[in-house]
Amino acid sequence: KILFVKLLIIVFLSIQLFSKEVCIENFDKKVCSNFQIMSSVIVKTKLSKKQLKKRLNQPIKQIAFLESSNLFLVESSNALSYAVELSKKEFIIYAQPDILQKRENNRREGQDLVSRYNLKDIWKITKGEGVKIAIIDDGFNLNHEDLKGVDIAFEYDVEQKRLNSSPKIALDRHGTQVAGVIFARHNGIGIDGIAPDAEMIAIRQVSNLTSETILAFTVANLAKADIINCSWKSPVLLEPFYDVITDIAKRGRDGKGTAIVFSAGNSTEQILPYSTEASINEVVVVGTTQKYSNYGKSVDFILPSGVRTTKGNSYGFFGGTSATASILSGLLALKMAKNKEVNSKIIITWLKEDFFGK
Repeated sequence: KILFVKLLIIVFLSIQLFSKEVCIENFDKKVCSNFQIMSSVIVKTKLSKKQLKKRLNQPIKQIAFLESSNLFLVESSNALSYAVELSKKEFIIYAQPDILQKRENNRREGQDLVSRYNLKDIWKITKGEGVKIAIIDDGFNLNHEDLKGVDIAFEYDVEQKRLNSSPKIALDRHGTQVAGVIFARHNGIGIDGIAPDAEMIAIRQVSNLTSETILAFTVANLAKADIINCSWKSPVLLEPFYDVITDIAKRGRDGKGTAIVFSAGNSTEQILPYSTEASINEVVVVGTTQKYSNYGKSVDFILPSGVRTTKGNSYGFFGGTSATASILSGLLALKMAKNKEVNSKIIITWLKEDFFGK
């Protein structure tokens, strides 16, 4: 386990657009990527909201509740310099600007699926009833003919702060593809989802702003998600992501642990420690047998990729580690449906044994 130090942000260029480059020092490593620095700072502290507000003497917003600390958002016209100033205070564990990263949806075109996991026999026993699966992704077309009737436990748009997860722009189609793999109704048309009787928590988040990503996971946790599907990765793993994800993975489901599923990525790269969300020990990382899959010790499952799924108002093929993460979330829901009171790590072990002979 890593002992975190206060995060030092070092900017070499004046950054306003993604086309500009920013270098940050993160987990004691310098990483270069494309960022946009926002006008707010994320602060980790053991203080309560009331205590921190009194110390800083300005409005603050709580965005996550951790086991022994909290994350807050503090507005600032110069987030870089204010983060440095706050990090020097003895009651601040770390402070860093709210950073907008480009999110990488890990999809590729694939081939048809369904009989690969002997699902027809499993569906005679369970179709995922009683399991809540949160999908954090772009918009969801819940009016699609194969998604109408899905049991929606909760839906939320993190960007617009609305109880609606529908697509807002033309590029909002990845979430619909993920949802189809897991939830498509067994209605005699189109496709059959892996766990159609599970409950869906649909969380629309198109951007990868640090505070909004934290909010997305917080919403999923508050909505009592048993599984959180993330068919994407960030270019850089930031400490607030690490803190929130590991906390939910350990303490979610009333202490039994929430299963957080991440795709490995499609860049044919080794997943190094503390590089992306797929490097976090507490999450379930899914790669693919295709040669483009990212790889490394953190990868828990390697699945053949490719499935026909819901796409826009129609259907299409869906592959890459986006698809394999979706498949794994569906299979996990089938295993969890009859084992709701069991620790998530044990359920994942059973899943490996039952489906993959490990």
